[in-house]
Amino acid sequence: MKMIEQNSVDIAFSQRAAREITIVMRSEREWYFTFVADDPVTGKPDKYTLLTQRGKLRTWADPKYLFKFLRERGVICGVFNLRQDEKYEKIKYPSNNSS
Repeated sequence: MKMIEQNSVDIAFSQRAAREITIVMRSEREWYFTFVADDPVTGKPDKYTLLTQRGKLRTWADPKYLFKFLRERGVICGVFNLRQDEKYEKIKYPSNNSS
């Protein structure tokens, strides 16, 4: 799973490229979402999630605000994953290499 910044997430949703939206309960006070979109370089589907400005996984303590965030981006349906396991959460943090 790749983490991307909010502007890239917004582009994916505005272009209707985001699909298979899943809301994940990491813990009772940590909720996040993932979606599948085609990689702009390879064209192959990949799973993405939202990155914070500090470079961490963006989570919501209250899922109603996560639902509001998604609704504002036109999401009307999705899937829940309420039993988190490590197999699902394989996050690839962006590298900070500026070579």
